[in-house]
Order: sequence, then C-alpha cells, then structure tokens
Amino acid sequence: MSAFSREIRSFLVVSQSDSIRAAADRLNMSAPALSRQLQLLERSYGTQLLVRSASGVALTAEGEALRDEAMRWMASDAAFSKRLRQQRNATDLRLRIGVMEGLVGTLIPRLTERLEQRFGVVELELAVGTTHDIIDRAEALALDLIVAFNMPRLSRLVVVQTEEYHLGAVYAAGFPITGEGPISLAEALQHPLCLPSSALSMHTRLLAEILSVRVNPRVNVSSNSIGALLTYLRAGKGVGFLTWADVCSDVTEGRLVFRPLENRRLTETLSLSICRGNGLGEATGDVVREISALLEEMGK
Repeated sequence: MSAFSREIRSFLVVSQSDSIRAAADRLNMSAPALSRQLQLLERSYGTQLLVRSASGVALTAEGEALRDEAMRWMASDAAFSKRLRQQRNATDLRLRIGVMEGLVGTLIPRLTERLEQRFGVVELELAVGTTHDIIDRAEALALDLIVAFNMPRLSRLVVVQTEEYHLGAVYAAGFPITGEGPISLAEALQHPLCLPSSALSMHTRLLAEILSVRVNPRVNVSSNSIGALLTYLRAGKGVGFLTWADVCSDVTEGRLVFRPLENRRLTETLSLSICRGNGLGEATGDVVREISALLEEMGK
C-alpha cells in the first residue's frame, strides 16, 4: 500500500517520461485519464506544474520543486518502513517482490523454500500483475526486487540478470496433436486457440506471426491472465503460446505439453531487477543469488 496519492505517483512517472502518452503507457492507462489526474493535481496546488507542447512535456519550476519534494517524501517513507521492519523480531526476512502472474506457480514456491532454509522465517509480499502493474509499484518505492518479462530500462531499477525464453505451442496432455519436437505454427493454428490479450507484452508480436500464416484461426478465449489461460489449456480447450518459464511445472507434472515453434524466433526476455532504495539491506546479495539460480534452472 502506498501512502501517496495516485496523482502524485502519476506525476512522478510523467516527470521521468518524454510525453503524456509515454507515461500513460507505463501506467497502463489512457492519456486523457492521466491528463485529468495532472489537472486535478495542478488545481490542488493552485499552480501550473507542466508545460505541454507538440514535442512532449516539460516541468515548470514549480513542477520541478514538487518532483524533488515528492522524491524526498517517498525516500523518507521508505526509510521509515525499513525501520519498522527492522523492529519486527518475529521475521528474519521480509521480501517485497513484483512478479508476473505466469511465474507465480513456477518460481515463488521454490524461492520461498530456499529463502526459508537460508533465513528462517520469511515474510513474502507479492505484487502480481502485468509489467505495467509492477512498474507502478516500483515507482511508488513499494518493491525490493522484480522478476518480469520485457521490463523497460528505468533509472530506479538495476537489471542484474536476463534470461531469454522462446514461445512455444502449449496444450494439454492427450490433446489431439501428434508428434514430438518442434511444431509448425500452421499446424498449431489448425486447432482452437487460447491467446494472450493486448494487455500482455507478447500479444503484438504473436498476433503478427499468426496473421503471416494467412489462416482464420478460431479463438476460444483471450485473457490478460496467464493463470486463466493455463486453466483453459489444462482442460484441453485449445492450443496456447507461452514460454517455458510459464509452463515448466505443468510440463514436469504431466499436465501440459510444450513444443518449440518450428522456424519461428518469438522470444520473451525475463529480467531480474533490483529496485533502488530497497529494504533488503545486507540480504540483497543472497536473495538475488537464490533467484538467479532458480531462473537458470527454469531455463534448462
């Protein structure tokens, strides 16, 4: 939970962006909605904070002053929260981690087990959602680490590891597709599909590949939730296109089949990032090493 209004948090994102539209994309909202938030903030302070032009957006002197103050407020809040956490004798480690939904089942249980072996009692605060959702939490200084696909380069994040995962065709064990090894996209598209919606980063590139095959696919379901897609796929409702990181547990346990796409290079880049000003302190290195080891194991 953030102690600061969404208007202040949105204003900080705008102050680090080239335009209102770019900031709106990072916040996963429309540009008009973001403009209304900024207007409300300007009315609240009774002064103009931004200068908008065809070339983008710039802060006024008052806007720069508010930005600097807001950054100090957030840093002070983060320090206060850290002091409170340090006073909790019952918890040996508190980790605030942002992770995409598709990685929750494959990464988090194993990570929790490893951290408990190393640190004892672990309090885990999970921020689950799309990349935009997680960035919003990071901007509010509410996260220590992030594991997510296709993260942008931001000044508040330090990327310490990246792993590249290929998209493959995914379907239930027993689904009426024969053969093993790589599968052609044309063959996969002969079956009903369970596809990611436009809220997920893989959507645009995957859709372009599907359209290039010149077929009229039947879509059973589309969703911004990897968990929802996995539920449909496990039930044998169609073929999906996900990464090995999304499905490795299901494949290992025999619920799903994962087959690389033949002659197609569709990849997602998974990043492990440290949030500047995180509250892990001396435990940062150990936590990062445990996550790094798990990501390497998932990629094998």
